[in-house]
Amino acid sequence: MKHWSWSAVPLALLALSGCQSKPEGKGVAQVDGQAITTQALDAELADAPPGVDRLAYRKAILPQLVDRTLLVQAAQAMGIDKTPEFTAQRERQEQRLRVEMLARKLANTVPVPNVQAVDAYIAAHPYEFAQRQKFYVDQIRFAQPASTEALLALGQFKTLDALADELTRNATPFTRDHVLVDSAFLPAAIAAQVARQPSGDPILLPYQGSYTANAIIQRMAAPVTGEPARALAGEILRRKAIADALGQTLKAQRQKASISYETGFKPDAKAAADGKTVSDAADRVPAR
Repeated sequence: MKHWSWSAVPLALLALSGCQSKPEGKGVAQVDGQAITTQALDAELADAPPGVDRLAYRKAILPQLVDRTLLVQAAQAMGIDKTPEFTAQRERQEQRLRVEMLARKLANTVPVPNVQAVDAYIAAHPYEFAQRQKFYVDQIRFAQPASTEALLALGQFKTLDALADELTRNATPFTRDHVLVDSAFLPAAIAAQVARQPSGDPILLPYQGSYTANAIIQRMAAPVTGEPARALAGEILRRKAIADALGQTLKAQRQKASISYETGFKPDAKAAADGKTVSDAADRVPAR
């Protein structure tokens, strides 16, 4: 069973570069004369589970740092860090890291949302809180039809089997799977539409440039209320404020930068303004 959500791509492999500045801090281990420091251990805490004993986690993670250091040495011995592919990947990861650390720095300037703002957000987003539901659905995913008329025609089918037969007749590629959909991660209007949908009746929804047809198999109430709801709403508002601050920084940089594109590579206005870089960086800021 799959869960319909978004995930972040982890940063990795920056340690392979011999020209990067080395972490400072007290040495806790040596691998062929190369120190593993307390600062390197502390950096690993970003991946630690919430509430973990930090001292115990540092001790548990140290053997993994030793293994990684040994594998980095093997990669260097093979000259992997000298290849164009490595250089391109290192630059990509370094850019992401710099943007994430900028987002963390800006997060320190964002005020804590007040009670009125938190309560207003909860009231405006019922399907993220008191009316939150999880839906186990039978889902067909297919490419966006070429016309509105074609999409409306697919919406006339009363079962997913009938829709699948029609897609097959039209030689339209599709996939079918059982998926867990959480109303908290859906746009408010779509969450309300799904919540009202009778079980078994297909509902067509856009998803990441394609379309899905969904038939609810089971629905499960998953309300979030009281203090947990306020804590969650406060964190959502905090991340929105971080994204706003990062967006303003991007806007200021864009205004003073000179940007040009080679023929055929200039993005359209919608793609240039989608904000995914900003939202992804804000989402990766650790929770309070």
